[in-house]
Amino acid sequence: MRTLKRLFYVACTAFLLTSCEETYNGKLFWPGELCQEYGSYIKPATLNLTYSGEKLVGKTVDFKTEDSEKGTLTLNDIIPGEKQTPLPISLCEQEDSYTFSGKNVTMGGATVTYSGAITPKTMKLDLDVVMPQSKWKKSYGISNFTKGKKMTVTYSGGQYVWKETNEILTGGFYVHLDDVELTKAGSTLFLRMKLIQNALCYFIPQLLQTITLQPDGNLVANYTTSPVYIGSVPINNIDPDKDVGTIATFVTKFMIGLLTEKDINNALTDRTWTASPINLITWTEESDRLKINLNLPAIISLATKDGETPIDSGLVSGIMEALAQSNPVQLKLLLGIVNSMIDNPLLGIITSMDTASFQQVFYLLTEGIIFHIEEEDGHTHLYLTKESTTAFIQLLPGLQPIVEGMLPESMANNTVFKNLLGLLMGNDENGLPVLWNAANTIDLGLDLLPQE
Repeated sequence: MRTLKRLFYVACTAFLLTSCEETYNGKLFWPGELCQEYGSYIKPATLNLTYSGEKLVGKTVDFKTEDSEKGTLTLNDIIPGEKQTPLPISLCEQEDSYTFSGKNVTMGGATVTYSGAITPKTMKLDLDVVMPQSKWKKSYGISNFTKGKKMTVTYSGGQYVWKETNEILTGGFYVHLDDVELTKAGSTLFLRMKLIQNALCYFIPQLLQTITLQPDGNLVANYTTSPVYIGSVPINNIDPDKDVGTIATFVTKFMIGLLTEKDINNALTDRTWTASPINLITWTEESDRLKINLNLPAIISLATKDGETPIDSGLVSGIMEALAQSNPVQLKLLLGIVNSMIDNPLLGIITSMDTASFQQVFYLLTEGIIFHIEEEDGHTHLYLTKESTTAFIQLLPGLQPIVEGMLPESMANNTVFKNLLGLLMGNDENGLPVLWNAANTIDLGLDLLPQE
């Protein structure tokens, strides 16, 4: 009996070994070697990924196979609007790798054409994507500057009333206020928005020429490489004492609405423009709204690419991990390290926020920014509603000393600048964060003209 049992065990063992040999014998790589996460941030990189023919960094791809013949690629946050995109593939054995290619329509409706090669050490993956049909998929220029009659809240006849006044109708920055209190706060809110709209209608056309919502889900901007001016003075060269006349003139124009189309056109003379790289910002349409996502690792890698201290791949890896694991504390720490390398003013403000404030920025970095979009009289308005902006407006008083501390000493001590910051960021009755409560509808964004 014992002998029969031993023969049975030997037979079973032989059967299992034979089965394994029949399943995997002759395979270039066993499934277990290929089943892993491939990443462009890993050192050395294990993922060579292109999207629309250009390198895409800061992303990962998971691969699983049971037989080294068929498998599933899972694209992690690569297709715009999709957290994970599974692609079933068939492997073709080559001399030193498995290759694959094909086309698939994702659950979100995107058409993905893919090709690549895989080994246990590296994956090469080339993607060409066409997003679902959208009427917003086109190029847009900045709207021309026009003025005319518009309803605002003003003080007249001993009371606050709605009244037609001469205001901006179209321009680079879109502002729409409605359901505003008939109070001093409501009237003053219109004055603050007049200041902001006039200033941004002056500066935005100097910074931005066009934006394009591409068929592959990329958002590309034509932006300036020229200095930004106030009058005839480049902002970077402003001397608050020497240029006080120019500063006062334009602050007055902004505050009481004396900005003209000529002022803007003069600032646009002889400007140069260049297109932003792809794979930095993406867009998707969701219920007549646009969701804009930033590829933070790619943006940081690009920003430090030509610097004296190129960013280490381990730092990008940490940023990716912090985003993936929803760890705002770690991300803030890493962004602080990045800012010490590139000394970016905006990044400096973000990394100086308290934890609660940074949490709100973190949400936008991980989940994206939702913009409303609508057409009106041939214009396209891309804007944020009050519900989206209120939390950040309420952060302004806490950020005011940070902004003041980042200004050159002569500018920070200049009365005009200090008063201006107080009107926009102050926490008193004249400050925007307090006045913000005087209206139920506050839409802010870009006023665009579609280009056919």
